[in-house]
Amino acid sequence: MNRQLNQPVPFSPSASIYVSAEGPKGLQLAGRSADGVILGTGFDLRVYEWAKQKLRAGAAEAGRKESDIAVLAAGMLCVRDDGDEARKIVRNRIANRAHHNFRFTYETVPPEELDGVKKFVAGFDVMKPMEDRVDPDLVNDYLVHRFSIAGTPRECIERIEELKAAGVEHLMLTAARKVYHESVEAFATKVIPHFQK
Repeated sequence: MNRQLNQPVPFSPSASIYVSAEGPKGLQLAGRSADGVILGTGFDLRVYEWAKQKLRAGAAEAGRKESDIAVLAAGMLCVRDDGDEARKIVRNRIANRAHHNFRFTYETVPPEELDGVKKFVAGFDVMKPMEDRVDPDLVNDYLVHRFSIAGTPRECIERIEELKAAGVEHLMLTAARKVYHESVEAFATKVIPHFQK
């Protein structure tokens, strides 16, 4: 079909609208009006439940049911035979995502992790190239666990099983760029088959 660039694309009422959100206002907006939400809040189950509460509140405001909204938990993926190596690789890649979550609020940070997260935010420099914005040592284990599924195939399977048991039905995983093809291949051949049984 030929269409001039300045002509609007017709809107289809059957098109699903997904909102990417991580803050309370964005999540409530998604609850009021979106077909689905991509949670940039990571995979911490306490935060997942916090986000679901915000979605429920928004849905209730609009007279909608929570079940009307698809929820995708989003984060980084790195699958390696050496789990420590996988977690080391994702440290720089999750820094931007983590910083984005904490620019306006620490509401979702457990008290015992607050000092470490504040040090991470204070050490983050948005003016530097993406891979160099923070000292990787400031990306602590809490941040790695919250914003990534990273480890050996068995560790990744166990993490996904934990999420699944808690009611997480959809994941949106971004493979670490440094080992993108290797992670995708390992995930496809060593992790996904476990869930196809």
